[in-house]
Amino acid sequence: MVSDAFLHKKRELFNRLREVGELTDDMKQAIVSVYGSRGSKALEAIQRGGVVKQNDRWFVRGKGDEYEVVRTYCTCRDYVLNVVTEKVDADMCYHILAKVICEQLDAYYSREEHATRH
Repeated sequence: MVSDAFLHKKRELFNRLREVGELTDDMKQAIVSVYGSRGSKALEAIQRGGVVKQNDRWFVRGKGDEYEVVRTYCTCRDYVLNVVTEKVDADMCYHILAKVICEQLDAYYSREEHATRH
């Protein structure tokens, strides 16, 4: 079960991200502070252009595969084994986190005939 303390930190983090409007070094540190290794992996996916929006569908390229993220659900193993079963004190895998960050900042790659940065 996700703790109240975690949810409080998450709310503060995303409120701050909306206010700042970009991934500054301080924001990156705050993401890692709240989400730990999931935060680091989400930032890596964003930095390598792994968050893709195709029409209304979102995809995040992990290290070995690409996963579809629908709202707050992901097709990855970590989401199913750890997040859904509440084995971790986190409410999303790093793929969802990367998508949510990009969605809030309106920063992602668009997949059409040629990938372009927005």
